[in-house]
Formats: sequence, C-alpha cells, structure tokens
Amino acid sequence: MGKYSPSFHVSMYEKGRSFHKKDNRHAWNFLLMNSLKGKVILVTGAGRGFGKYMALAYAKEGAEVVAASRTTDELLILKETIEGKGGKCAIFPTDLLILDGMTQLKDYIKEQYGRLDTLVNCAADNLWKVFDDTTIREWDRSISINLRAPFILSKLFLPMMKKQGKGSIINISSGSATKGFVAEVAYCPSKYGLEGLTQCLAMEFYQHNIAVNSLSPSAPEGKKLRPSKLKSKDERKLPDEIKEKYADDDSIVEAFSEAWSFLALQDAKGVTGQRFGSKQLADYLRENGVKNTVTNWKSKLTKAVYVSYELPEKVYYDTMLKDTIGDAGMKILYFDRDTTSHG
Repeated sequence: MGKYSPSFHVSMYEKGRSFHKKDNRHAWNFLLMNSLKGKVILVTGAGRGFGKYMALAYAKEGAEVVAASRTTDELLILKETIEGKGGKCAIFPTDLLILDGMTQLKDYIKEQYGRLDTLVNCAADNLWKVFDDTTIREWDRSISINLRAPFILSKLFLPMMKKQGKGSIINISSGSATKGFVAEVAYCPSKYGLEGLTQCLAMEFYQHNIAVNSLSPSAPEGKKLRPSKLKSKDERKLPDEIKEKYADDDSIVEAFSEAWSFLALQDAKGVTGQRFGSKQLADYLRENGVKNTVTNWKSKLTKAVYVSYELPEKVYYDTMLKDTIGDAGMKILYFDRDTTSHG
C-alpha cells in the first residue's frame, strides 16, 4: 500500500493555521466548518436516545447520515427532522440480532455511497434485571446486540475502509464498562467486552489507518439524559418537574456535536485506542484546541503482546505507523520462548 492523504485535522495545521488559546472555541468551530461534508456516517441505534443525538449532530455538521434501528416509526421521525433542517439522512430499519440484516445494511451503503467514513456502534440493550430473573435467552440477546453486532459490523465494513485507506469506528460505551451495577448482569459484561474489542481493533486496524475509539454518553451541565427506553409518547405523560430535568435534543447536539465530529474525523495517525466521555472530550477540546488534543491522545498504543496457550511462546508485534502504511504494518518483531507452565 502506498501513502495516504493526511486527515483533516493534520492537514489544516500543516497549512500553517494557528489560533490563540483564548479563541479555541472559535478556532474549533472554524476548523469544523463543513469538515463532515461528504462524509458517510452510519449510526446504529439511531431511533432514539444517544444514537439519535449523534445522528442529529453529524447531519448538522454536514455528513450524509445512514440511521439504522429496529423502530421504523422513530427512524422516519428522525429523517423528517434532519431533512427539515437541511441535512441528509437515509434510514435502514434492521435487526442487529440477524446477520443477514447487517449484511444487507453493508450492501446498501456500498451500493448507494461506495464508502463508509465512520461507523458508530450505538445500538444497545439493557434488561435492568437481577441475575436470578435474567434468562439465558435474555443474556444472549444483550450480548448479541451490545458486543456481537459491533464485531460483525466492524468485520463487514473493514474491507471498505481498507480500500479507502482510512476510517473511524466509534463504539458507544458506558460507565458500566468500568464497574459493576445491580441489575446489569448482561449489560455490564457486554460493555466491558466492548472496551476490550475497541482496544484489540485499535491495534489490529492501526496498519490500515483506521481509528477505533470508545465514547460514553454525557448530559449537558445541569441536565440529565432521557432513559434510552423512554418513548416520546410516554415522556409526554410525565410531570413537568420531571421532564424539565431532561436535556432536549438541541441542547445535547449543541454541547457535544464538535467532540463527536472530532472522533468521526480521526484515523490511525490521529487518536485511536482511547476511551472518552462526551463531556470530557468536549471540555478538553474547547480548553486546549484541536492540535493539542490530537497531540495529547495520539499514538498511545504501540505494541501488542500475544501469548499462545497451545504453543507457549510470546509473539511481539510492532503496530506503530511510520510515514507510510506498508504491508508489514504489523510484522512480527521476535519470538520469545516461554517455558512457564500453562496449566
């Protein structure tokens, strides 16, 4: 493989643009202006909740959004909202429990756009059941939607991103990925697993110039996010004092669209293999600017160590990118015979 074009955030600074720190917010808005124009972004779980907010944000910043969800009625409302504001949105109702449905989604994007710049794995299932009440079927469903589907979609879209020479995958995580909670015996392990998948893919996709990061939801200051299973018709029945605590769609998009766009624009020469909270990333960008954010978070993953159980020897891989991405982007550096027992 030959050289690839530098990503947006790098090329802008290589052209000599610089901004005073006190103007970071203005500078970031300037850099972001039309930065997603022409980018194709797939968001799963876009019918409601965090997936809906991200779809709205990406459309606002000029992306061509493909919104996927099981709930056709909610997708139609999203499409109408986005197009009513001058944005572009295609919808694709599908069930992420079904492999054929995900394959058809990939085929649709390939046929309609010929590329996918950013994959956002947002669809999730949370039972809110304690261990004794969770059936095996329910466990399997949560693991399949929350972990299996991101794995499959990443596999399906990898050839497309490799052909492009770059791409970005954003896995939507949770505070449940770092500690356990009561009544999350399926959801919590699935999010721990998603963080592990993010780290593994970040290392393996490094050679293909594809960034893989995880992102947790946040609410604007002083507000709360709506529960993901709360439908609009049910929310209307809530007392006003409860509804006022929830952030509205526009305030969420305003607070985080820049941070989410920043992640969507990354490739492996930028920020990859990192875990962010939406508010954490948005605040850091506004305080420090794009260039410093990239400098602070880039190139944190440099080597992967694999230990084989069947063949007890450690294999060290070099996953660092240099000036170009070559065929030996993940070449074996050396073997180290491990004589310890693997009993």
